[in-house]
Amino acid sequence: MHASIEAGLRRPWYRLRLPPVLEAQYRAETARGSGFTVQTWLAVFALFNVLSLVMDHDVFGPDAFRVPLWLTMGVFCPVAILAILSLRGRPTMLRMTAAASATGLVDTAIVLNSARLAPPAHTDSYVVLAAFVPLVVGLIAPLPFRHVVGYCTASLALYAGLILAFDLAGPGQTGLPLLVSGLIIVPLKLGYSREWEAKNLFLLSLREKLQAEALARANARLTILSETDSLTALANRRHFSDCIERAWQASAEEGGWLGVLLLDIDHFKPFNDTAGHPAGDGALIAVAGALAAAIESRGGLAARYGGEEFVAFLPGADLAGAVEAGEAVRAAVARLALPHPGLSKGAHLAVSVGATAAHGATRAFGVTADDLLKAADLALYAAKAGGRDRVEALAPAANTNRPLAEGSAASDAP
Repeated sequence: MHASIEAGLRRPWYRLRLPPVLEAQYRAETARGSGFTVQTWLAVFALFNVLSLVMDHDVFGPDAFRVPLWLTMGVFCPVAILAILSLRGRPTMLRMTAAASATGLVDTAIVLNSARLAPPAHTDSYVVLAAFVPLVVGLIAPLPFRHVVGYCTASLALYAGLILAFDLAGPGQTGLPLLVSGLIIVPLKLGYSREWEAKNLFLLSLREKLQAEALARANARLTILSETDSLTALANRRHFSDCIERAWQASAEEGGWLGVLLLDIDHFKPFNDTAGHPAGDGALIAVAGALAAAIESRGGLAARYGGEEFVAFLPGADLAGAVEAGEAVRAAVARLALPHPGLSKGAHLAVSVGATAAHGATRAFGVTADDLLKAADLALYAAKAGGRDRVEALAPAANTNRPLAEGSAASDAP
């Protein structure tokens, strides 16, 4: 698409059409336009014709004036009114062309008929005026170039045909009609330039739109990369810290619970040392998948907290709910049945889970998101001390003194 846009912007002046895909898109987007502008100009055009009856009265006199009066009020004005009414809303370009063309061609014929009936001294004035009609219509109607070609061709044919049919040139007097007929083709240049500029504007707008979309996608990718652990595809620690702060504040505002889990892969160092780091990475990915499935199905967020340690929070989960979710994670890892070559024969990889939960109302008493994490860490330590491959729970306390280490003191605790 980018290549087509650049090719379109570099096309030579004589090539109005865009590359096929872009030409189709341009026509689809410009198939309909606002008819209000053309309606307004057609109304002004009709009013001008009505006001020109004053000149007709002066030229024809009271008796002969009845013919241009009838043609203007009885033929031209109804055609103009119908054309204006047909352009309500967002008419198609074809309808706009038909409305403008019908109005212009009828008016051209009426003016040339007036040239036929007017006193000889005024014939040339009407001949010139008739050539101005297509020019004016071409100026006021923003038609596609291909439609302008059709309209100008029809206007020129009508003009030349009536000049000859009404014998308005006279012997040896074709200079004036031939000269002023050139005015009829002026809209061709105007229509070409108008469409050229419109297509270039379309291409520039499309290029800007594509560039903005590409930038938005790139920013989205950068955001995801900045918030995601590259190995496990879970949220990283920084993103989790931001999210749990917001979740804890929301719990306080909504009067709800927030559960927190902290889990650690049991005996992960022997696993890594025995099976190798690639197998260790595979185990981390598998455990992350089991964790994410259990937590995300409960509306929570899981993250890699550091090394072989993972963390999660569960909006709306009380202590029993947090324990239930922790047991679901532990069981899901057990079902993976990943052999642990660093332990006795038949041993499998397992996780220990620390769970905690607090009601949002306790935030007013000084319980923070860090206190929930510290309580979960203490519960994890208890699970490790109690034999591993188990879930332990502990309610948080405000300003828990025990610090939460970067990789959790519970990791591989005895």
